[in-house]
Amino acid sequence: MTYSDHITAMNELSSSEGVFTTAQAQRLGIPRDALAHACAAGRAERICRGAYRLAGTQSRETAALAALWKLTDPARFTWERQAEWDGVAVGGTTAASLQGIGDFFASPYRIYAPRRINSRLEAAAFAARAINAEDVSWEQGLPLTRPERTLVDLCLDSEDPSLIADAYRDARDIGLDYERLGKLVRETSATPKREKALEPLAELMRAIPKGDR
Repeated sequence: MTYSDHITAMNELSSSEGVFTTAQAQRLGIPRDALAHACAAGRAERICRGAYRLAGTQSRETAALAALWKLTDPARFTWERQAEWDGVAVGGTTAASLQGIGDFFASPYRIYAPRRINSRLEAAAFAARAINAEDVSWEQGLPLTRPERTLVDLCLDSEDPSLIADAYRDARDIGLDYERLGKLVRETSATPKREKALEPLAELMRAIPKGDR
């Protein structure tokens, strides 16, 4: 492939992926030196080691989050991960911030996975946690925990109860699946430690039931 071919392939990859990884590029025949040349020419930008975007394609904050998620399985395309759920989701304070519930910062980016992920990136906050596919919605190519799951995870992450209360009210106003939320709370309260962690949410559900304002 010529450099012109590489640029065409990058444009196609960017069109489908937005942020893309070195491993994804290599699957399309784009070598590392072509990526380096594109960065030097101002056509592409390196977000972090192993992740790139084409100039002007995404906001910096969204790009950084997308890069971190994609690098948890760098060779697979987003459509492949959508078709076969791998359990890696954006959640907690990051999901709450993106969904507009509560008053949380998106960064450091909270990402859950069924296995432990070690990372030295200050912008990432990984945790081992089982997230079901039914508790995730795909938004802008990223798997975000739905509000019901987000509220549960805010409790498990020991966030401030007053901020959790604000998030609950905002989520209620947007629209909560109370049946799913109740089931998640019951299922997650399997140990005394987790039951105690979820008590702020359980109290909110008792004090501010469905339909109250």
